[in-house]
Amino acid sequence: MNDFLLYEFNKLMKVNKWNLKELARKADIHYSDMSRIFNNKKPLSLHYLDAITEAFQLPKGFFYKGYAKLCFNERNLLDKRRSDAFIYECAKNGFKTELNFILSVMIEEKSKAIRSKYFQNLFHIAEQLFLEGKEKEALPLYEIIIEHMPNSGTEEVAISYFRKFYMTRLTSEGSLVLVRIIEYISYMPPKFQELTILWITATYYMLKNWDEVLHYAKRLERMAKIKEHIGRALMYQAFALTRLGGNLDDILNLIEKYEKINTYYADIAVGNRFVAHIDFGNLHVVDSYINWLLNRDDFYVGIPRIIESYVKLGRLEDAENFIEKYEDQIVEMGNSTDLFKQHLYLDYCYALGLLKCEEDKINEGLDEILNVALKVKNSESHERFQKCLLAIWHYRDFLSEELEEKYIRILS
Repeated sequence: MNDFLLYEFNKLMKVNKWNLKELARKADIHYSDMSRIFNNKKPLSLHYLDAITEAFQLPKGFFYKGYAKLCFNERNLLDKRRSDAFIYECAKNGFKTELNFILSVMIEEKSKAIRSKYFQNLFHIAEQLFLEGKEKEALPLYEIIIEHMPNSGTEEVAISYFRKFYMTRLTSEGSLVLVRIIEYISYMPPKFQELTILWITATYYMLKNWDEVLHYAKRLERMAKIKEHIGRALMYQAFALTRLGGNLDDILNLIEKYEKINTYYADIAVGNRFVAHIDFGNLHVVDSYINWLLNRDDFYVGIPRIIESYVKLGRLEDAENFIEKYEDQIVEMGNSTDLFKQHLYLDYCYALGLLKCEEDKINEGLDEILNVALKVKNSESHERFQKCLLAIWHYRDFLSEELEEKYIRILS
């Protein structure tokens, strides 16, 4: 134990009028262990430090700044057992100053072999946090590994990229990490390769990049060992073929394949058949689709498609009533920070714009569609942008001078 901690403990014992036996009793530490710690015959573990801190009725981490120096051995290298426990607790509980001190030591280590070992240990700590559901706390550790591991072509770096991609895929950073993760797939063990291809496919689906969805969905089907992933692969292929001009019968055959996987896919296949028919213009199934969606937690995913179907069927009053009935879900989509829900809300705004145009509120409707086009113009959502341009072109004779200027700005 270092002089700083020894001085602090003795000072607090004096204030509390405790002897060493009393401190040991309060901390629930065997007296012989406590004596050996105070006499520098036994290292002070982080577990014992936390127990002593609690005995003095001080907040967790009160002595962490002083403990950081105990994470080193006699050769001034990080002691694996003590430093691993210290990093884990600091990351988990938000002690950033203490954590950054240890991380800076790792980064500045001159020996490549020792530095590699440090970051391999750090990877295991990050994985522990991630698997415990502490994703936010694990992310900075993965980023340190990505940036500072001496050899970037390792499983640890590759898996760190996957974890970062998984955690950021629904944020504005997701598309940037997506580009990098593809480069690292070959460095991953098979299990992570499969997971990575799955989430790449799902991300391209969210971005509506259908060529990439189809490519990676087929790749996933070929490599998948898990039935759940095979189902996802077939489902994403069906979605992509719908947008790429595929044949309805081929799409229904894919749905028939994955509905046999388990009860979940059997249920989802029912809804996806309705969706396929709607997307191919068989709009009469929209009411059956609504009935299937009722009482589902993911009801919101069908809102834009249902409104657009009602508009195309000329059932404008039904569309208005539907919007009024599900106003809360629509508002929740509009306020969500989830990128998928944000995209669904843009689809809703587009459908609302069509509805207003058909109700002879053409300026309002076109303004709604133009706003969607502006938001997606510089994104990777090319399908949405083209869809908006086609709708605006259809109503081009009704553009006011102000909306025409807005339209020209979008095209420039």
